[in-house]
Amino acid sequence: MNLEPNSCCRSPIHDWEPRSRIASMGLLMLSIVTLQSLVLASMGLAISFGFLVLSRISWKRVAGNLRWPVLFFMPFLLILPFTVEGEAVASLSYLSASRQGSLLGLLIFLKGCAAVILAQVLQGCCPFSVTALALRDLGVPDSLVQIFLFTYRNIDLLGQELSSSFRSMSARGFERQSNSRTARVYGNAFGALLLRSLARSERMFFAMVSRGYDGHLPKIKARRMNLWDWMKALSVVFMALALQSPGVMGWSML
Repeated sequence: MNLEPNSCCRSPIHDWEPRSRIASMGLLMLSIVTLQSLVLASMGLAISFGFLVLSRISWKRVAGNLRWPVLFFMPFLLILPFTVEGEAVASLSYLSASRQGSLLGLLIFLKGCAAVILAQVLQGCCPFSVTALALRDLGVPDSLVQIFLFTYRNIDLLGQELSSSFRSMSARGFERQSNSRTARVYGNAFGALLLRSLARSERMFFAMVSRGYDGHLPKIKARRMNLWDWMKALSVVFMALALQSPGVMGWSML
């Protein structure tokens, strides 16, 4: 999954101060995923698409990153209509699809897609390291931030190593088949990758210690928020609160 920002893109989201962006958009995501109205969930999805357009992130990259989340949410659309009791709207042999189950599956699907799109906007407009350090400034423990940073970096390195191993096997004439030999070759490749990863992690640790690492990330002075940062944050917070105000929006559940 590619979440690194495009350095060629500039937008109001890119120029937004990281701490206020994370706090306000995180509140908006929380508001969307707790909605109980299909109409409001549709509005939340529309708001997410609006931020996506405003951020100028590559739609091709976003579509690629959405593939697995959509596959994860799709079973809710297919299973809940037949497992939730309610008014039957269709029948298939001994199974009947309920209206309540269909609406509930659609509600979960819309909220999930909206949250994933917002998460991509949140991360796609800023390097992951900047996001992690902003989380630390917001009160996330330093040890947890380091876990995020090292895990993200090592996953990328492991992916490169694995791709290199597959290219080497292909260059030597290996062809993937459904037999025990293929499973044995894959097992050896993953075992070698695990050993190389252990050796790499030890070298990285000693290199960091030699440069003065003492278990804590260096303190970096955060950028001060300006008037535009406050206006953007307050606008997003207003959207989040408006979605949660049935008296203002006037819609009930489903």
